[in-house]
Amino acid sequence: MVSEERLIFRSAEIISVGTELLVGQIVDTNARFLSAQLSEIGLSTYRHVVVGDNFDRLEQAMRRALSDNDLVITTGGLGPTDDDITADVTARIAGVPLVSNRDIERRLAKRGRGTPPGYPLIPEGCLYFHNDVGTAPGCLYFFTFEGLTKAILMLPGPPREMEPMFLKYVRPVLEKHSGAKFIHRYVRLTGIGESRSEEMIRDLIEHQDVVTIAPYANPGEVIFRVSQRLEPEDEDETDAVVEAICERVGEYVFEVGPRSLSEVVLDMLIASGETCAFAESCTAGSVAASLASIPGASEALLGGFVVYTNEMKHALLGVPLDLLESEGAVSGACVREMAKNCRLRTGSDYAVAISGFAGPSGGTDKDPVGTVYIALSRASGISVKRFFFRGGRDRVVKQAVAAALNLLRKGMIDE
Repeated sequence: MVSEERLIFRSAEIISVGTELLVGQIVDTNARFLSAQLSEIGLSTYRHVVVGDNFDRLEQAMRRALSDNDLVITTGGLGPTDDDITADVTARIAGVPLVSNRDIERRLAKRGRGTPPGYPLIPEGCLYFHNDVGTAPGCLYFFTFEGLTKAILMLPGPPREMEPMFLKYVRPVLEKHSGAKFIHRYVRLTGIGESRSEEMIRDLIEHQDVVTIAPYANPGEVIFRVSQRLEPEDEDETDAVVEAICERVGEYVFEVGPRSLSEVVLDMLIASGETCAFAESCTAGSVAASLASIPGASEALLGGFVVYTNEMKHALLGVPLDLLESEGAVSGACVREMAKNCRLRTGSDYAVAISGFAGPSGGTDKDPVGTVYIALSRASGISVKRFFFRGGRDRVVKQAVAAALNLLRKGMIDE
C-alpha cells in the first residue's frame, strides 16, 4: 500500500454491487446515504453505478471509476459465497493478495459469529474497519493507479451493517482526506407547490453565487437546500440566504432544519403537554401512523379511528345517517362531526378528521377525485378546510396526510 498521508480526495464514485439491484429485487439506499455523507465532509460524488455479480464487468467499472476519481467506494459483494467478488476484483486491480486477519477473526469469534474457512479475506496492507453487526469487514486501500495515488473503499452491502460502520469507523478517516466541507441548510415548506414556491424566490436563485439553492419536492412538501462549500479560510454565508428565503415564503415554512412535518407536530404537542387523535377515512390511518412511527409518540398520540365506510362512521363516531345521506361522506359536514366526536370519545386536546376521494373512482361534479375535506376540533371550536390534490391515489393520500398535519400545526400555533 502506498503512503496516503497527503492525499486529498476531490471526488468519489459509488459502485453498488449485486445482481439483485439490477433486477429490482431490492432498492439501493446505500448510494443515497453515502452521497449525503460525502457531501457533508466536502467530497463530491461524481457518479453512481450499479454492477451485477460479474467479475469482468465489475473490474471494468472500477477501473473507469479510478480513472475519473481519487476514491472509489463499493458496497456489496463482500460475503462468503461464490458470487461475492468485490474483494477479488480489488485485489486484482491493486496487484496485491487477499489475506486473513487475526484481529478480525478474534473479534468475530468473541461475538460468536462463525464464518466459513478462509473467510473473510482482505487486501494485504489495507486499513480495515470492523463490522459490529455482520461478518464482512470494510477496507480502505491506497495504491498507485495510472501513475497517481488512488483509493478503493469496500463496504458491506446490507444498510444495517454499512451505515453504522461508515459513521463509526469510516467517516472519521475520510474527513482527514477532505480539503473542505459542505454546509447544508434545509428550508421545509408545506401547503404550496414547487413551481409557485420557486417563483417566489426566483431572484435569489438567479443571483446565487457562493451559496447555492436547490429546490426539490415530495408530495405535500417542498424543500430548499441551501449549500456552501467551505474552505478552511471561508466564512459561513448561508444564514443570510436562509433568512431571505423565509422572508418570501415564511407563511409556508414549517422547519428550517432536518425534521419532518410529523416530527415538528409531535415535538410541538409534547412541548405543550397536549394530545391528539385522528378520525380517518381516505387516509386509512396514515396520519396517525406518521406520528406513531416516531419514538416517543405515545406522549402525545392517544389513538384514532379508521372509518372507511358510512356504517363505521356512524357506528364508531356517531355521524348521523341522515347527514351521510344528505351531505355525503366526503363533505365538510361529515368531517366536522367526525372531528367533534373523535375529540369527545378520546379526550384529546386536538382531533383531526379526514375524508375524501383519493381515486381513481368516485367523485362528483362538485367534488371530483382529489377532493379532501379536513376538520380540526379543539377547545376553541371546529374548523373545516376543503383541499383539491392532483395525482394518483397514493399521491393524493400523501398530500392529504401533509395537509392534515399542517392544519393541526397551525391550529396549535393559533390556539
